[in-house]
Amino acid sequence: MDELMLIHQEPSVSGYISISGNYFHYVTETDGVVYYKIMTDGILTGGIHSEIHGKTLSLCVCVGEKYRRLGIAEKALNQIISVVQCDVKTIEAAIEETNTPSNNLFQKLGFQVSYQEGKLITYRKLV
Repeated sequence: MDELMLIHQEPSVSGYISISGNYFHYVTETDGVVYYKIMTDGILTGGIHSEIHGKTLSLCVCVGEKYRRLGIAEKALNQIISVVQCDVKTIEAAIEETNTPSNNLFQKLGFQVSYQEGKLITYRKLV
């Protein structure tokens, strides 16, 4: 868990995803909430926070700085999309408008801009 906290403390991650000591209690005790560790060759390289609300799966992805631009997030997202529960009809993610690599990735994976609120762009994909 220390490795996971280190990734979330990186300035480029903590600006988008903030977790506290209560976070893991929230993940383990809340229905419809799952945190997926992204492992690459036995190394923790990132994570995906997911929550199901009705028929929508909301995702938040982070990859450690030294593991970016290696296709890790794309592979992890493709795996989640391929096994998503059949009662989920939509997958969405909110991404800061200045996070160009993430915006490009979600567009590449077929997500469409749903709306923008302030600096956050929300992408959606029907499954």
